[in-house]
Amino acid sequence: MSTAQKSKGNTGERKIADFLGKLYEAKFIRVPNSGAFLGGKNNHRAASMDAGQIATFKADLIPPTHMQRLVIESKFYAEFPFHALLKNEDIAILDKWIEQARIVCDPQDFWVVVFRINRRGVFAAFDEKHLGKFTVANHSRYKEFVITEFEKLFTDNRDAIAQLSAS
Repeated sequence: MSTAQKSKGNTGERKIADFLGKLYEAKFIRVPNSGAFLGGKNNHRAASMDAGQIATFKADLIPPTHMQRLVIESKFYAEFPFHALLKNEDIAILDKWIEQARIVCDPQDFWVVVFRINRRGVFAAFDEKHLGKFTVANHSRYKEFVITEFEKLFTDNRDAIAQLSAS
């Protein structure tokens, strides 16, 4: 990954952390040198780590302790094939992002893939099994997942997400 791409990703992670920090009046921080420390081919690292260490390195952001079950994977891309959502086509990049979030999760974790697309907005993908717990007005379904606006999802469901993510 180039330095410019890494910087762009870091900026996106900071913006998400700042938004959530203000919303929950708590500290969300970027994982230092984030980039799948435990995900993908690095999943074996978890075998030698304790629960606190695993929780810290699950995704791109470290939530406050009282929301330790919140797993956020952050992406920042120039383009996204939104048309494929309407055509019920597979979206390989979205499948990859979701797998990156899910592979590090415990069954009781609430994972969210947050993706910023240039000049389009910031969106969130999560497991549709949680849809009934939230108020989500505008959304699309993709396979067994829900895609919606990131800030609206968290603003409209602040308390429900905090409860779902509670340690």
